[in-house]
Formats: sequence, C-alpha cells, structure tokens
Amino acid sequence: MKTAKCYVDGSFNPSIGKYAFGCVMIHENGVIEEYKGSGNNPDALSQRNVAGEMIASMLAVKWAIINEYEKVEIYYDYSGIECWVTGAWKAKNELTQKYRDWMRARKNNLEIEFFKVAAHTNDKYNEMADKLAKEGLLTECGIPEISKI
Repeated sequence: MKTAKCYVDGSFNPSIGKYAFGCVMIHENGVIEEYKGSGNNPDALSQRNVAGEMIASMLAVKWAIINEYEKVEIYYDYSGIECWVTGAWKAKNELTQKYRDWMRARKNNLEIEFFKVAAHTNDKYNEMADKLAKEGLLTECGIPEISKI
C-alpha cells in the first residue's frame, strides 16, 4: 500500500493574535516537503494552537490525496487530532466538529492512521514540524498550495 508519513504541529501567539501550523511530509522515496502557514480567523483564535494542529492534519490528508497515496500516517503530539476523529473525545464546539467531519469524510478516499509522539523529546520530524509552526506565526499567512511530486 502506497503510504506517506506526515508530522503535524500547531502554535499560537496571543500578542499577535495568530495561530499557525507546520507540516513535514515524507514521501515513500524519502523526499521531504515542508509546509507552514498561519491564520487569524476570530472563531479559530479561541482554539489557540489547536486551530493550527487541526489545519496541519487536514493539510496532510489533502496532500496525501493529491499525491495519490492510499494511506497516510499522521504523527501528532496533541491527542485531539486523533481522538475527535475516532470518537474517543466528543467534539464539543463547531470547529472541532467540522474538523472531525472533514477528516471522517476523507476516510472514503484514503486510509488514515494516527500515531502519538511525545512533544519536545527530540523526535527529528516532530521537532521540524514544531519549528515550522513557530516560523509560520512570523512569516506566513494562510494555507499554502500543495505541490504534487
């Protein structure tokens, strides 16, 4: 099964009123792509870094579909990324419900598997995703276009 690995993370800075995300996408052949971006949607700001975590995960799924993968492994350090999708946690607000529903709908096109990694434990790709999310706060706005390799 053609499988990609994606590491995702989010960040938040209340002083500038932005959330951000970082993604490290690893193709089967070892090629690595990096994505980062940010937003300031008033409805999402209340979710702080979680808004970025959700966007990163959705971007990873979209990237995997565009690049014609059959399966994507999402590596995350915030449990909601998996738990809202699987139903282990109840999605209690509109944003987490939209995230849950969007991710579940994509399971018709792609197998999605989640893997929890501990934050800030020197996991190379998780640290890269974290760094990209922090950079996204300062340098990026919006969601970047996805390239197809």
